[in-house]
Amino acid sequence: MVALVLLFACSTPAESPPAAKPARVKSEEGSDLQVDWPAVPADLARGDRDMMASALTKAGLAAASRPIPQKKGTKAPNILVIVLDTVRADHLGMYGYTEGTTPKLDAWATGARVWENAWTDAPWTLPAHASMFTGKSQREHGARSVGRDDPRKGAPLGEGNVTIAERLQAVGYRTVAVAANPAFLHPSYGLGQGFDVWMNEGLGADPRGVPYLAADRVVPLAEAALAQEDEHPLFLFVNFIDAHRPYKARKGFVKSPELLRKASLPGEKGYAKMVRKLMAGGPLDLDLRDSWVQGYDAELRWLDQNVSQLLGNSRVPSTVFLLSDHGEYLGEHSLVEHAKDVYEPVLHVPFMAKGPDFLPGRDTAPVQGHDLAWMVLQTAGLDSADLERTGSLQVADLYYTLKKDLMAPYGKRFDRIRRAFRVGSKKYINGSDGTREAYDLEADPGERGPLVEVPAELLAAETVWLAAHPEVPVVPESEGGALGPDEEALKALGYAE
Repeated sequence: MVALVLLFACSTPAESPPAAKPARVKSEEGSDLQVDWPAVPADLARGDRDMMASALTKAGLAAASRPIPQKKGTKAPNILVIVLDTVRADHLGMYGYTEGTTPKLDAWATGARVWENAWTDAPWTLPAHASMFTGKSQREHGARSVGRDDPRKGAPLGEGNVTIAERLQAVGYRTVAVAANPAFLHPSYGLGQGFDVWMNEGLGADPRGVPYLAADRVVPLAEAALAQEDEHPLFLFVNFIDAHRPYKARKGFVKSPELLRKASLPGEKGYAKMVRKLMAGGPLDLDLRDSWVQGYDAELRWLDQNVSQLLGNSRVPSTVFLLSDHGEYLGEHSLVEHAKDVYEPVLHVPFMAKGPDFLPGRDTAPVQGHDLAWMVLQTAGLDSADLERTGSLQVADLYYTLKKDLMAPYGKRFDRIRRAFRVGSKKYINGSDGTREAYDLEADPGERGPLVEVPAELLAAETVWLAAHPEVPVVPESEGGALGPDEEALKALGYAE
């Protein structure tokens, strides 16, 4: 349904640890680089409310003719899925980070099932979300990056795929999404299949300087969906994108503002020049990395405040899933942002579930984003036997990279397919350009020293997995439609230059 509106030769080993400096150079104007963040302007908030109210009315009318789904003789439960776009697990308190980024979410997570070894299926938004919604790898669903000869920023999710929203809608659920990412969650990328409401386009531009739907606008929209009275159960998907470029160093959310460095934060003038040198093989400036970390962590504190507000709403369903589509590089492996390779900063993501079907506590079993699909259907009491569940093997892949980086002067570095396999602590990366790397993540979590040989079990697992997951072609350009938002919106989020 159309909607309404994540023994070999290694040619390029991981970089050696950068030489430590005696002391960091603190920015004299660091404190002045923080920004004031006013409340949502009244007229903007009013416009948001009106647009959601109208969309929810239409959704209610559409659902009226559907049956009332049952689970074990009672009305099927409401379900909430929250995706924290661009959030890496190792910068959250519940995953061991000690910089105080997520105290409120840490408290919430004490009552949740927390998977310690969660991976995304793909290190950027479009394929990762497509995997979450279909239960398939991007090799199978086809929503992924495209090569140099295809002018599109990415191939959409084809209509032949069946999403969890479509399956829930078919049995009587109301399906509502607040998708803050205006780039690769744009309706034309096909991820809105099965949603009565896909709130992404048409909302007023934010005069506070962010090119996306900020968290303090997302929360009221999500709360409005929760507040709608209807006998049909609700499936609500909410995407928060604040941890994505551009970073906003909001006053009160930066732990060490003196470490902020002028023009260093993603999205600021001068940033592109810095990162071009880094990704072309230049050295990592530790002061620059410090500044990135301060800006990124500030966004996580901002998310902590807003997401916890939503989770504290009295109407929040008994079952909530909280996860990320992918992480973010902060200088590791001479990389920034995401969608450029398959190292742990972008693969290791948070994944939590709270509800009657999930025993609270830590879980070391492997899990991936595509497991969300069967978990949601199981929660709703629907058959999920056709959906794959992660076993001992985890697999993530990246087709090339985002078009901006593929076409950049350093783009040859990324003109390849990279696929990562993990069993236990052993990880193997195979590139279509002939590169191979293997690591022991327990002994070498930073993936700095490749193993001399690829473990035989991973080579065997690769052969089996590829045979069991035949690759589908992407939707042809002629059938893809006009994709994504305008170029200026893409530039603001770092997807174009």
